Amino acid sequence: MSVTGHQDYAEGSVYAILRSYEELQKKFPVDNLSCLLVCPTRPENLPEYVRHIACKPFSYLEYNVFVLYSLDDLIETDFALIVQNDGFVLNGNNWREEFLEYDYIGAPLLYMGRAKENGVIEPIVNWEGCLPYYKSVPDDVFIGQNGGFSLRSKKLLGMPRKLDMNVLISHPKKLEMGRQPVALEYDDPNHNEDIILTIIYRKLLESQGIQFAPPKIAAYFAGESVDAIHSTLGVSLDDVFGVHTFGCLVLTHKNALYMQKKMWFYGIDICTNILCKWLNDSGLSIEVPYHFFPQEELEKAGW
Repeated sequence: MSVTGHQDYAEGSVYAILRSYEELQKKFPVDNLSCLLVCPTRPENLPEYVRHIACKPFSYLEYNVFVLYSLDDLIETDFALIVQNDGFVLNGNNWREEFLEYDYIGAPLLYMGRAKENGVIEPIVNWEGCLPYYKSVPDDVFIGQNGGFSLRSKKLLGMPRKLDMNVLISHPKKLEMGRQPVALEYDDPNHNEDIILTIIYRKLLESQGIQFAPPKIAAYFAGESVDAIHSTLGVSLDDVFGVHTFGCLVLTHKNALYMQKKMWFYGIDICTNILCKWLNDSGLSIEVPYHFFPQEELEKAGW
């Protein structure tokens, strides 16, 4: 299933559903699968087997609230696999039955939280801060897991309302008046639904019997910061089920991606980026805007 309040993202969400649906059939009978898209208007390329629910347009902030509190109203199955235009099943053959032993599983993140005695969650960020904990996780450290491509149980979906979990929104950055249209931007990701579930309210959810996948199982489920986390955990990308590109690469076809945010790569070879190489080796093409390449390297190559 996929949810977006932006109609511009809906087409990519369709491709994520189509690809994931086809890949899942490598392990599941088609009768065991159902597809759902929530977006403002039914896309023209949406197959009839995908159920569409129209919604009013909403922002990313409202998306987080929607997923936390309203997804439970729409899901009738025991589990829901959330996909987006930047998160989808990469290789259905890598599905593991043990994924269904957990109520929440998503790509492990380079974002963690340490529980303090006063109940405050202290963030732990970046490679240097997070990677040591992937080797040994203390009881007071919670590892974040991505929600954009995630598997959730029906039990989990009902918990935010049942437990009266509230969303605390930090203040946005100051507006940059020289840049228009102005927009609200946040440094603090604490209103992101995946951070709310896997870090902020994790202890409460675990007290209610909710099971979160341990880091290594989560790494087999999906990859995001693959160059750091998967190598640290000893998980081969050849064995990983799905991917989340953090909005850098979005689907323009079920087997094609577009780089909408510049990623690091050396010279003009995008496959020097581990994530790009993994996706390319998995059969997906990647279109890169011309201006993302260093001009001097383009001239050397005669482009």
